[in-house]
Amino acid sequence: MNLRKIVMLTLVLCIALGGTALAKTEITFWHAMSGQLGEAIDYMTEQFNAQNPDIVVESIYQGRYSDLNTKLVASVSARTTPTIAQVYENWTDAFIRNDLLIPFEDYLNLTEEEYNNYIEVYRFMNTWDGKLYTIPLNKSNWILHYNTELISEPPKTIEEFLQISKDITAATNGETKGFGMRPTLELFHAFLYVGGGDFLDDDLNVTFNGPEGIAALDLMLGMLENGSALLIDGYENEAFGDRMIAMYLGSSAGMPHVENSVGDKFKFATAPLPAGVRPGAPFMGTNVALFKAASEAEREAAAKFIRFITNTENTVYFAIKTGYLPVTYSGLNSAEYQQWLTDNPHKAAIANLDAFGYGYWQPKIAAWEQARSSIGQAVEKAFLGVMSVEDALNEAAFEVEEAIEEMLTQRY
Repeated sequence: MNLRKIVMLTLVLCIALGGTALAKTEITFWHAMSGQLGEAIDYMTEQFNAQNPDIVVESIYQGRYSDLNTKLVASVSARTTPTIAQVYENWTDAFIRNDLLIPFEDYLNLTEEEYNNYIEVYRFMNTWDGKLYTIPLNKSNWILHYNTELISEPPKTIEEFLQISKDITAATNGETKGFGMRPTLELFHAFLYVGGGDFLDDDLNVTFNGPEGIAALDLMLGMLENGSALLIDGYENEAFGDRMIAMYLGSSAGMPHVENSVGDKFKFATAPLPAGVRPGAPFMGTNVALFKAASEAEREAAAKFIRFITNTENTVYFAIKTGYLPVTYSGLNSAEYQQWLTDNPHKAAIANLDAFGYGYWQPKIAAWEQARSSIGQAVEKAFLGVMSVEDALNEAAFEVEEAIEEMLTQRY
């Protein structure tokens, strides 16, 4: 072989090897996070891409959650699903029922220690058929916000909560109501759950129109009728900051809005939900799903990315940056996160360790989108007085039963 041929073969080999070395696995991550949340996602994505030159993650903002859901459903029909996407549990259930997802657990290769490091209540929320299908991303819980200038000790029981609401209203001659509320499904669920009820039983039978549901709505309406609560037209945190109310229940993720509303007008703190016949801590938020259409290489890359953004360092970074909760025990108990809580004592209830033991969540079924709309409308009708509490809940129960029946046969 002459010298020219040797040189040519060497060049061809170098190009081939170079091409292999430069080959990258590209994956797409659809999400609905803007503002500080979007900045946090973009930062973690950039860090991951820099540390993994063989993988390119493209994080793509898709608009609001409703927009994201619409686009995901459309991508299923068009066979253009992203590699991974931010999803609520009811979306996950719909995708699983249509055989569109791969359990993330199959690709994360978690040790028992790593699996158990994900906070237990989040594992429950992300498990189908005994497998961790999705991975928790941005999780929050509902907590009681209270004005410490008016309330020295937060109520621990519903009885104390009702009495304090009356006392504050009386002490301020009604200028500040004890509690502020809007007719929302989430608030109804809180009183329903601590009262011993829930939306559905384990067999998907409707139960929210039973005695516990009626009692929960009666409690809410009773507070308005006796003047100890204010019906909010707008956002609770704004009424709270204006001293119109002394307490309200809201998501821990809304803490930045509360801080902005209150400013330096007064001191406030947070506490767990007052307990009824049982304690309750409502958890909510989204997770990340892996779509079945992804190639083997894309699945492996996606798993590596998820491991990265939920590792201790990054789950703490995301929590402090956004106000959401760490998704692992190592993040929750880390020195950095605990110091942040110490430096911000008004946020202490966000990471109340006891609450993780009695957490609850909304039904993770595909029919929940329609069901929550029906229940929310029932609460509004009861508040407006256009229907009795019992009739409003029974009407919603019938609609939810129909939605569940339809879910069992629905396909995209």
